[in-house]
Amino acid sequence: MRDDEPVSSPLPYAEVTDEAYATQAAAGFRPQEFEFAVVLSGRCPRCGHPSTTTLVDEVYRKDATAPDPGYRTLLCECAAEHPGRPAGLRGCGAYWTLWLEVEA
Repeated sequence: MRDDEPVSSPLPYAEVTDEAYATQAAAGFRPQEFEFAVVLSGRCPRCGHPSTTTLVDEVYRKDATAPDPGYRTLLCECAAEHPGRPAGLRGCGAYWTLWLEVEA
């Protein structure tokens, strides 16, 4: 980088969503199924940083007798700095909804 090039500042924290976030995440996130969990990993569609979300059995199956609609709301869980992020939280604030099919 040259000295006269602007330095990009970190994307500020903002709790936002966009239809494009779900489309990008569906194409780029990869699921790993375990006995009682699904781990989704990919790049956040807002900030572009690596993000991993673990969904455990109680979250995605809830009640075995109730039909599961399959939709899951995911949050960016990146470890990068985002100015204005509340203490104790991770990510840039982006969220999106995906359809998750899990074999029983």
